[in-house]
Amino acid sequence: MSTGQRYDLYSHDFRVSTHETYARMRDESPVHLQPGLDGETPIWFVTRYDDVVAMLTDNERFVLDPALAFPPDELAELRGSGVVPELDARVNTSLLNLDGADHRRLRKLVTKAFTPRIVEQLRPRIQQIADELVDRVASSGRMELVDDFAFPLPITVIAELLGIPVGDQGRFRMWSSTFVTPASTPELQDEAARHGEEFIAYLDDLFARRRAEPTEDLVSALVRSEDEGDHLSENELYSMVVLLIVAGHETTVSLITNAVHALLAHPDVLAALQSDMSRMPTAVEELLRFDSPVERTITRWVAADLELGGELLRRGDLAIAVVGSANRDAAQFANADMLDLARAENRHVGFGRGAHYCLGAPLARLETEIALTTLLERLPNLRLAIAAEALYWRPIPLFRSLASLPVEWDV
Repeated sequence: MSTGQRYDLYSHDFRVSTHETYARMRDESPVHLQPGLDGETPIWFVTRYDDVVAMLTDNERFVLDPALAFPPDELAELRGSGVVPELDARVNTSLLNLDGADHRRLRKLVTKAFTPRIVEQLRPRIQQIADELVDRVASSGRMELVDDFAFPLPITVIAELLGIPVGDQGRFRMWSSTFVTPASTPELQDEAARHGEEFIAYLDDLFARRRAEPTEDLVSALVRSEDEGDHLSENELYSMVVLLIVAGHETTVSLITNAVHALLAHPDVLAALQSDMSRMPTAVEELLRFDSPVERTITRWVAADLELGGELLRRGDLAIAVVGSANRDAAQFANADMLDLARAENRHVGFGRGAHYCLGAPLARLETEIALTTLLERLPNLRLAIAAEALYWRPIPLFRSLASLPVEWDV
């Protein structure tokens, strides 16, 4: 049951001992109520596998839209209180913020672009991008994996899929970082507002060009849907493209980086994989489980009183499913803290579960499979270039994401 204990879930020290902290929570207080990042707003943190799955698959009682949890009078008061700040509709009317019929309608517009069959057709191009990135650094014997490989690979793929200039990837990275980093100070709030306005202005120009000269890309298809007026509103158009750009690379950057980090930290496992690279698809699933790139879900509202993990959650409460903890739950995974690339039963929740299951999961899996195969085949004796203790995790609650990963290899 929830105790009066308060767990450190945001500091640098927590980032160093994340899985140890989650293990204590699963044992001591698996559905735990404590203040969130602001130090004031109470949030339920759900850490055991069964409870996380129950939460993610219950779209009636755990909702993203507060309008489904509060009657109009309470909702107006809530918004006015600042607990649910008014967000810019142009970047927040997306799949991540909607439930039910609206969510299904928007998801249907882009689902076809991310089916396993369609994604598999991207394999040659993804392989070409991976090879070109390695070509740039192979002779130097050293690179910073995030900047030189893990970021440019998925951002190039999603930019080409959407039909936006790959040369703008530096700006995408800045804007994306703003969206996923909590604006915890007035200065960060001002910066977030400024970057948001820049992003919207960029999209204004992009959409105008696609209306004037449509091409065979996803942005052109979405603009046509907005122009038809039956499927996509203007705010939904902007929000959809923002989501695809941000989510289209953030998860995969973290997944590739975490996977390389985990393999380098387990040389025997790495050697076994290199001896049989046909195991790579299974290895990617285990790497997704072992150090999940999406560590926690977006906060959900409790829409009706319910019991979860022995705790009573009330309508109007906030709750977060801790995916990274669920994926290390020994009640679900044998030897949960072991990196086992031969793990047969691996029902991890690295991409979520239920209606909000990650739309881009097939693409992220393929990009990671190609990325790891290319790195391990082309860079002999790949290893960390700095002490493991010197690595720094980004201070972003949503993702488990290394700021950098310097590596080296034999030339």
